[in-house]
Amino acid sequence: MSKNFPKIELIDLKKRYLDEKNNLLKCFKKVLKNGTLVLTDEVKNFEENICNYTGSKYCLGLNSGTDGLMMALWSLNIGRGDEVITSPLSFIASVAAIVHVGAKPVLVDVKNDLNIDENLIEKSISSRTKAIMPVHWTGKICNMKKISQIAKKYNLHVIEDAAQGMGSYYNNKHAGTFGTISAFSAHPLKKFKRSWRWWFYYYK
Repeated sequence: MSKNFPKIELIDLKKRYLDEKNNLLKCFKKVLKNGTLVLTDEVKNFEENICNYTGSKYCLGLNSGTDGLMMALWSLNIGRGDEVITSPLSFIASVAAIVHVGAKPVLVDVKNDLNIDENLIEKSISSRTKAIMPVHWTGKICNMKKISQIAKKYNLHVIEDAAQGMGSYYNNKHAGTFGTISAFSAHPLKKFKRSWRWWFYYYK
């Protein structure tokens, strides 16, 4: 490799900081001046804005997408002895969240678009299956019409891993609004059509 080959940053955080420095410092100063870092008006406004943007009824801001998925599983009483169908192509958090609550991940292969193959889901359902966790890979939404039909047929929850789905739509509905509960991400590598977001999940 040539020594003159330019270094290309995957995420140019330095440039983003310089571009947004003044606004960021104003936000930091305002929050710190109030003497609290949790349950602030900024978080409340953020949650309300997400609801308005996605067409969702509820939103809860969290520290990470991993926690969002785990809380989704816990809130649905999914745990030891249960099974959750999901995609093998995802960040480790999808499977890790399932394992963390004591459940068993059941992996279903993906299609050419790298999303879970909805035509293979049914044969992976057992008496222990409690939920389907589709992963909207790189902003491409899974076939939620078919997945929702399967979930309804077998009385299963749908937990959307919409970490990369902010700003994506399927049949005029925003990602994360098809299932029982979903989780989004604000990691800089995620695909967003708007500004950076925090991690959060919300009920439909």
